[in-house]
Amino acid sequence: MSNLHGKKVIVTGATSGIGQAIALRCAADGADVAYCGLTEHGSAETTAAIERAGRRVFFKAVDLTDLDAARRFGQEAIDMLGGVDALVNNAGANTWHSVENCTWEQMDNCLRVNFYHAWVLSQMCIPSMRAAGGGVIVNMSSVNAVGTLPGVFPYNMAKTMLVSLTRSIAIEHGRDNIRSVAIQPGTTLTALAEAYFNSFPDPDVERRRFASHYPLNRFAKPEEIAATVAHVVSGENGFMSGNTIMIDSGITNLLETPNGW
Repeated sequence: MSNLHGKKVIVTGATSGIGQAIALRCAADGADVAYCGLTEHGSAETTAAIERAGRRVFFKAVDLTDLDAARRFGQEAIDMLGGVDALVNNAGANTWHSVENCTWEQMDNCLRVNFYHAWVLSQMCIPSMRAAGGGVIVNMSSVNAVGTLPGVFPYNMAKTMLVSLTRSIAIEHGRDNIRSVAIQPGTTLTALAEAYFNSFPDPDVERRRFASHYPLNRFAKPEEIAATVAHVVSGENGFMSGNTIMIDSGITNLLETPNGW
């Protein structure tokens, strides 16, 4: 377990999946947690688990594509926590469009879902972190920022932009003792991933086929991503900044997949 005792952590998109696992791991390791989700669905379970860990918790249902609403959430979270030591920009969703067929509206929506709120919340948290003597911003990128499939252009772009945001924060605010790290997971077995596989005539066959491309022959677990985030937030390696951390079973080292996607 990482030592997060007394730390104040904000996590977006934490009512399910990777974000929920991050919020629960941070609380279990000793942090107070403020988090949001698009709706209240899943918040009761998340809040109860954080409270069972004996930590303070704040939740708000917010549509982060509304940047004014995102800013209000950020300020309310900082006020409730009494500052912020770590911001985890996790909220996002995949968007499937090709370069040729993607419209401006689709591209703009993808960036609103995956990128703009991360930038805005980083802006909100940096002054508080600076005043407190430092902090860390973790951006949830993806293997799609490195390798991709046909027809995933907007998502690739947004996740690559999160890497650029990470590097810029590290360079511009390192002297404020503010670090920034991007996490790049491969396919992770969340409810959204399960819904995708269940859309096929034979979900088990598709699940096995997709997993077979990964050298470990399986998908990541949300808890595995959360463990890495907790380590970054802990500051146990305080010289880590401006980096990307790949959690992908080694798939991005393959020149081509064995049987095609």
